[in-house]
Formats: sequence, structure tokens, C-alpha cells
Amino acid sequence: MPSAVEIFRDILLLRRGPQDLPCSTQLLSVLAIACIAAQAIVRTIPAPVGLGESLLSSTLEIGLIVSALRLVLRLRGLGNRFVQAASGLLGVNLVFTLINLPVVLVFGRVPIEAGRIVAEQITPTQMLLSPLILVLGLWQLAVNAHVLRHSLNLSFAGGIAVIFGWIVLLSLLLSFLVAPQGV
Repeated sequence: MPSAVEIFRDILLLRRGPQDLPCSTQLLSVLAIACIAAQAIVRTIPAPVGLGESLLSSTLEIGLIVSALRLVLRLRGLGNRFVQAASGLLGVNLVFTLINLPVVLVFGRVPIEAGRIVAEQITPTQMLLSPLILVLGLWQLAVNAHVLRHSLNLSFAGGIAVIFGWIVLLSLLLSFLVAPQGV
């Protein structure tokens, strides 16, 4: 039986789906904790936010994603796929967070004033890394769509549509739950 690391490698290469992961609540718990911790740390690098706010934001995001996944799976009569589907999404999220860590470290802080990016202060290194960040983001979108396609019995386009819907909903919910100070 292949290890979880091999399965995640194959999921990242779109060769396998979350159904190939073990149905393990322990794996899901470890992935959730690792994902929250990694995201919280990485988010403090490019933006001027504290670890506490970043930890809260990451916890809310992961909780909302997992809750939305559970709801959609139940609505489609596929509730029995939850553990593997959630493990797949969280594992992929963790891997991409770790892949992005060196990029974010080199990229540095984003120049922000009054809540807006100051284009004149973007460094040449940040400009050079921008295409790499775009490619990594597109790859993550494709892998997440792949996981959702397998989990929800959707087409690849359907998986992408679900992701964009989640992005919009998460952005709205997080903007209300974690409002900037002074607003």
C-alpha cells in the first residue's frame, strides 16, 4: 500500500484522487492542525499582521472550508466521502503552503499603505517572483478542482466553479469576521 506522501504526490500531479487516501480521522486531524499552523506562520511574512490574527484567520478559513465541504457532500448524498475529501483538500493546501514558503520569504513584505498596495514601492525581486506566484496559484487551483471533481462527482469545470464560489464566500465571511482594526 502506498504511503500518504506518495498519494499526495500523485494527487498534486493529478494522477490520483482523494479516494486513494486512507479514511483516517487521525490523518485529517493532523493535516488540519498542520495546515492552520503553517498558514498562520506564512501569512505573517508578506503582510503586516500579527501571529494571533493570522492564526484566527487561518482557523476560520479551514473551519469554513471543511464545513462547506461537509455540507456540499451531504447535499449531494456523498457524506461518506468527507474524511478522505477533507484530507485531500487540507493536505494539498498544506503542501502548497510549504511550497510557497521560500517564495514568500524571498518576496518579503508587500508595500501596503492605507489598505492598498503601493505599486511604486514593489521591488524588482517581487516583480520577478510574481509570475512564479501566479503559476503556483494556478497549479493549486487545478489540484483543488481535481480533488473536488473526484469528491463531488463533478466535471473539472464544476470543481473550478465550486472553488471560485468558495473563494467569494470565504472572502465575504472573513471580511466580516476578521475586520481590520479601526474600521
